[in-house]
Amino acid sequence: MLYLWMPETNGTWYWSTGENWLQANSLEQLIQDLHEHNGKEAVVYFPSRNAQLMQQTMTKLHFKQLGQEGVKYLLEEFVTLPIDQMKIVHHFQNDQLSVLGVAQSTIETWQHALSLLPIQIIAFLPDFLILPEPEPNQIIIANLYGNLLARENEWSGNSIDDLALFLEFQNPATEYKFANLSPTQLDCLAAASTQDQVTEFSYQFHSLNRPKQHPLNVLPKAKNKEVEWSGYWKAAAYVLVAVICVQLVYDGLRWSKLKRVADQTAVQAIDQYKYWFGENSRVNEQNIKSQFESQLRMSQLGDTQALSLLSRVGPILMQKQIVAQQVSYDASVLAMSLKAKSADDLQGLAQQLNQQGFQAELGNVQADTVGAIGLVKIK
Repeated sequence: MLYLWMPETNGTWYWSTGENWLQANSLEQLIQDLHEHNGKEAVVYFPSRNAQLMQQTMTKLHFKQLGQEGVKYLLEEFVTLPIDQMKIVHHFQNDQLSVLGVAQSTIETWQHALSLLPIQIIAFLPDFLILPEPEPNQIIIANLYGNLLARENEWSGNSIDDLALFLEFQNPATEYKFANLSPTQLDCLAAASTQDQVTEFSYQFHSLNRPKQHPLNVLPKAKNKEVEWSGYWKAAAYVLVAVICVQLVYDGLRWSKLKRVADQTAVQAIDQYKYWFGENSRVNEQNIKSQFESQLRMSQLGDTQALSLLSRVGPILMQKQIVAQQVSYDASVLAMSLKAKSADDLQGLAQQLNQQGFQAELGNVQADTVGAIGLVKIK
């Protein structure tokens, strides 16, 4: 496992394999130094001043009532960004809630910069966690490579700009454990405490157990590729099934409509046959064509041209709901006595036939209360 300590600006990087911190003066040098650790997992400690941290005492019942979303909005009065633009994590333990938030844009910037490193980052943690955990009623303060850090308890800490101001807001009974403070910083500490309240220690970095699962880890969880592809194909399958269902419904409705039209046409054709040639119990949808041919041959109208004309004109009559009351064929002329709803329908039929290449002539038209009857000659 590798550990990286990120500078606050374009400054010095520090990295460790779990013992002492090693120095890299730039990101380019860090890339070279980590080349031999290619592919290793790494924990990145970011400057604590980039995070907003708050702690609040509350009961477990109150915490449950807040819920995951409610906890986030406890930070709202302490930050300038909208809550939905921040990565917020929290930890509840012993009636104390710790909430930490970092701007999403800041995390994305870190990710882009660190993508150049030949390592696998598993956690982003605030850098006060590189200090040892203090005892109750104790604060750890350390000056590490010019960075002044303080850790107040297991889940809280800070980057300090003004030590005197920081100490001014602490409980007078607080004890301090310090390391590597400058003379000026020691004077500030002495002014805010007694000799019995301060203890010096030798700083040594100690890694965290299970940093990836640490409650203050703000690294966005990487999507598992298999889950991602599985979700993609599952969504694609849902879309495909939906498309197929819609198509089946459409085809079913279309088939049903065409079936009704076909049934109506068959009924009209059978009725037309019976009207022309009399009742015949043997005629049905399957044999009506052969029955027409037989009747034409028997009535000496069996000329193939007559059959051809009938087969072409018949659908037009059915489309316009015009009924032929009498049919005769002589000298290449098909004469039909037709009954329609109006004289205009008969006139429209003659025009349509002429437009489709027939030579149609409409004779006298007699209109009555239920429609109109006219003679049409076609050749």
